[in-house]
Parts: sequence; C-alpha cells; structure tokens
Amino acid sequence: MRAVNPGCTIEIAARGDGVTLARRLPEVARTLSLESGIFAKLFSPQCFLTAEEEHFFTSVDAILSWFGHTRPEVNVALRQIGASDVRSFPFFSGQEHGHAATYYLRCVGGSEILCPSLVIGHEEKQWLDTYWRQRGWDARARMLVLHPGSGGKKKRWASEGFTRVAHWWASQRNTKVLILLGPAEEQEAEDWRLVGQVESSLSVWQVAALLSRADLYVGNDSGVSHLAGAVGARGVVLFGPTQPQQWRPLGGALSVLQNLQYRTEHPDEAGMALTEIAAEEVVAALLRLGA
Repeated sequence: MRAVNPGCTIEIAARGDGVTLARRLPEVARTLSLESGIFAKLFSPQCFLTAEEEHFFTSVDAILSWFGHTRPEVNVALRQIGASDVRSFPFFSGQEHGHAATYYLRCVGGSEILCPSLVIGHEEKQWLDTYWRQRGWDARARMLVLHPGSGGKKKRWASEGFTRVAHWWASQRNTKVLILLGPAEEQEAEDWRLVGQVESSLSVWQVAALLSRADLYVGNDSGVSHLAGAVGARGVVLFGPTQPQQWRPLGGALSVLQNLQYRTEHPDEAGMALTEIAAEEVVAALLRLGA
C-alpha cells in the first residue's frame, strides 16, 4: 500500500479478491496485483529493476508493507533503490486484544474506525435481477443466505446446525435458502443441494450482490461474513475458537454468538458442535432481528 497524509493519493497492491474490492473504494486511486512481476522481483535475493520500475517505488512519499515483513530482502531492495520511507508490519494474528481493524488502522496512521460500506454497482444489480428471474423466484421472496464454510475447519459450525436453520426458514411462506460455498467446501455441494440453492463459483461482487439482497445471513468467522457486514446484511455470525472482539465483522447488523462457558471448558475444541451453539439459539437470535 502506498499512503501518506490525509488528502494524499493511495495506491493498493493486493492479491486475489483484495484487488477486486479495492478498485471500488473511492479513496483508492489505483490498484495493482502483487502477482505482477514488479513486486515478485522484490522477493528475489538479487533484485534487478528497470529504471521505470525503480521510479515507481521512488516516486512515492511512503511505502507500507505487510507481505514483505517476514522477508528482509524486500526492505533491503527498496532502500537500495532509494525509496525514502519504507515501513513494514506483521499481519494481525491476534497478538493484540483489540480488533484487527484497529491494528491495521494504526499501521497507516489512522485512529477513527468507521463501519465498512461497499456499494453495489449498477452492473451487479442487473446481474442480481437476472439471477433472480432465471430461477423463477418471486420478486418478493425472502432469502436466507448461509455460509457454512470458513478458512479453516476449526472455525466451522456443525453442518447439522445450518441445516436445521435452513429447514426452519423454509417452513415459512415465500422463502428461499441460498448456500454460499468456498473452494474448500465445493466437494460438499451435492449434500448442500438437499438444503437449498448452492453457489460456489461466483465473483466477489456477485457474492456481495446476493448478500445485499438477503433478508438474513448466518455464517462462521470468515471473509464472507465480513463481506456481509460491509453490504449491510442482518444476521448472525458464529464464533468458537476465535475471538469476536478481534475478528467480528464491523458493518451491518450482525449479531455474534459465542458460548463462552463451553469454550472456556474446551479451549482446544475444533469446530463448533450443537452442544456448543444450538440451532435453536441461532433461530432465536434471527427472530430478535425481526425474522
């Protein structure tokens, strides 16, 4: 990330969906992929940059890096070519008690946390309308979005819990159940199709569009849950081994459920069984949101 003082130009270099999301942020002037050659060269023990590439790094007031923190050759290379202000930080991994957003904000010299907000563009709204029509769904149908996956199995609530919540929702009038799966859960797709409509190969903005249309959302501690918060979704996010005060989504109207007594007694338990968080508890939380 390239940043200086308020009113400055900000350029973000990221990977994967991070680039896609950053492109829509009004504060960001330009986005670049960390997979591009200019950044890959920095990780080489012998960094040979062209004059144009050197100018890219030396023409800014400050370079802030997280990916390069554990790779000293990155900072060495930047300083050798004359970059004036190079700062590197470790990724947040729970090393502080506060929220991850507070940590990253402090890294860039900020202090005020605002709830994230992603605006769904015209193209995504058109795609969403087409998606709805192609499935023959009533325009007034109410949708529950479930995300039963996560970056690691240790953070996943029991699949039976999601299934019970889906059955409760489906028992009401004019409702739809949509299950979002990530790459790690694609092999589970056939089982989830018995529960509702399954999607596993959407772009990040298509996922955001569906989340913005959801009447309610239920998910684990995951990137999708943060995306749900950023588009203003209402629902429940489930926490087991991770700490919500550090990782909870900040946007939207998402309630956190965590069984502190169970987790205290079983601190190393992987995943969340129904004995830790019951499906009835999740349904009750959704009803409090006006389900």
